[in-house]
Amino acid sequence: MKRILTINLVMTLALASAAYADQTDFFSGGVFLGGNALSIDHKSGKFNEYNEITPGFVGGGNGRFDNDKYYLNAEGAYLGSDDMYLKLKGGKWGSFKFSLYYTEFPHNYSFGDKSVFINPGSQFQTLAPGATYKSLSNVAAWPSQSFDQKIVRKDVGGSAEVTAMSPFFFNVEANRLQRQGQKVFGAVDALGGFTNRFTDIAVPIDDHTTNANALFGWKNKQFYAAFGGGFSEYGNSAEVTRFQEPFFPPTGSAPANPAIGNIVGPPDNRSWNMGFNGSAKLPYASVFALNADYQRNTSHSTLLNYVEGGSQTTPTVVPLRLSSPAFNGNVEYWRVGGTLTSSPVKDLTTKIYFRYLDRKDNSDIVTFSNPASPTTAPVSNSLYSFEKTSVGGEATYRFMKNLKGIIGYDFTDTRREDLPISANVFNNIPDTWVHTYNAQVVYNPLDWLGGRLRYQKLYQTASIVYEPGTSSILQNNDLRFDAQNKTQDMIKLTMDVTPTDALGVALEYAYKSDNYHDSALGFQQMQENEFILDANYLVKGVKLFAFFDYDMSHTSQMQRYVTGSGASANPNPGAPPSVSGSNASFNWDAELRNSNYAYGLGTALPVVKKVSLVLQYDFEKNNGWANFTSQTFTTAQTNLGINNSNINNPFWDGYTRQNVSARFVYDYNEHLAFSLGYLYTQFRANDGQYMGYQYVALPSTTAGASYLSGAYIDQSYKANVYYLRVAYRF
Repeated sequence: MKRILTINLVMTLALASAAYADQTDFFSGGVFLGGNALSIDHKSGKFNEYNEITPGFVGGGNGRFDNDKYYLNAEGAYLGSDDMYLKLKGGKWGSFKFSLYYTEFPHNYSFGDKSVFINPGSQFQTLAPGATYKSLSNVAAWPSQSFDQKIVRKDVGGSAEVTAMSPFFFNVEANRLQRQGQKVFGAVDALGGFTNRFTDIAVPIDDHTTNANALFGWKNKQFYAAFGGGFSEYGNSAEVTRFQEPFFPPTGSAPANPAIGNIVGPPDNRSWNMGFNGSAKLPYASVFALNADYQRNTSHSTLLNYVEGGSQTTPTVVPLRLSSPAFNGNVEYWRVGGTLTSSPVKDLTTKIYFRYLDRKDNSDIVTFSNPASPTTAPVSNSLYSFEKTSVGGEATYRFMKNLKGIIGYDFTDTRREDLPISANVFNNIPDTWVHTYNAQVVYNPLDWLGGRLRYQKLYQTASIVYEPGTSSILQNNDLRFDAQNKTQDMIKLTMDVTPTDALGVALEYAYKSDNYHDSALGFQQMQENEFILDANYLVKGVKLFAFFDYDMSHTSQMQRYVTGSGASANPNPGAPPSVSGSNASFNWDAELRNSNYAYGLGTALPVVKKVSLVLQYDFEKNNGWANFTSQTFTTAQTNLGINNSNINNPFWDGYTRQNVSARFVYDYNEHLAFSLGYLYTQFRANDGQYMGYQYVALPSTTAGASYLSGAYIDQSYKANVYYLRVAYRF
């Protein structure tokens, strides 16, 4: 649910009545100029998450030329800011058309984060000379450089279509998306000795994606056929980020050759595709449609050939023995599908279809071993392929003019293949068969009253091949929850009530329940209920509108902690879930409950001649709760007073958001208009994950604690925004 109450929408509405009026002249358009004033309690990435609302001037406009032969539209706004856009569309009626665009907008996560490194955001991040884990445990001793967690997206592209070759047609489109910035990544201690010890790294983001597609086809009243293809290329200029290990050595100053950690991002990759789409009209009011396409994805990445080893006091660099210095990815997709829709008799419409997808993983198999541990067996990557076949049908029958029923069935067979390369890989990826039944009733007893009720039932059966000699219960715990035995029920009810032209009401209720009834461990149940109400009323030029949305969800799962794996696990990991626990092997379960509700109301009314006022209030609140239960606790935990009554989290992703907005619009004449607006917005995070936040956290050993950046702790904000716009139409 979670309605997004964006400030950008408010700003856009302030311009709509003035800057983009419809004109019948050959040339028309408008320009606007204005300014923003902002008062905010502190700089928050949540407030400016997808926008650049800052104090200062803003401007933009649009222009349109249109006659019997040619047309051209141009518009742009917020020029010079991080959320600007430019658009151009044009063409010749009946011959061709084209479009060009450029958009830029930020994704701000957090501002003013801290780092233990002197150069956060670079591809090789280093500590200050003489830094030790003891000095870094004092936040005041961290370098003064702070960084913003932010990614700026710049997208430029266009399209062209030729329509003068009837019955042939041709279109082409292309774009290039570039992303630059930095994102926080939690890196585990490079030496691997303390898995509960992390360092926040400002990983650089510098990549681009280029896409190009073309389509050529032919159509008339009875047939349609189109052939197309495309190419996509992704390049990552910051694939590997390296950093000095801040926990080495535990005493003394940073050495000349400290331990180095690595963070690996997506590699460069390419994708090609080609396809066919066609349809033909047949007797008995039937239409047959066929589509087929092929796609190939490739990538290349140079592999790291060493790992950190040794101890905290004497770390070592251990070279790996690789069967290949690089990895080449190669995945192919073959798809084909067809649909036949018919009306064989009066009031009956049918549809039958089939779809087939074959994913072939032809990537490299790379084997690596550790020469320092000759008794450890070599390890290789596994390849993942699958085939998915779907067949189904749907029938719609109109019983009366205002009553019709719809029934449908879908069968999907997914056959997965995980090629095991070593004994360390479980061959337990299941094949699944999914049967989906749905029924729907649409009833409109009156012109102003209508409703729709839909029910869906899903059965998913998984065929699991377990690794010989190991526990099926333990392997069940390792499976993906979306590929297990389950049943699903979905209900959706909608109603539309419009007794008069002035009043409109829409109601909706949705229910969904997933039950993993055969899972001894893993997900047990997921359930969600949602209610929606939208209403509007217009009387004597005054418009009233309101909405209400309420969502409840519940998830339960049971997991098992086991020391070791396979035959060396301690104790027997395959014991039933009711087994008594120990510090080495025990069950734990988590129950997550979430309730979210949002409502809003507003009005638009004329004040005096040529002056109108729009008022709106929106409120949203999310309450999350997590109940954890552990089968056992260690002696140290018990001595600290930790038990099942105090490990719950009553503040799980909780937040409150509210907006109050007011806008005056004064249409001085048909050419000139003024807008004056005010927005109050507030967001308060209430998430237990960030309560009692510390930059140096969990000092559980003398080897140092986790070093955190402060990302996401300043999400809450309270802001007042004032804006003025002057628009001129011509």
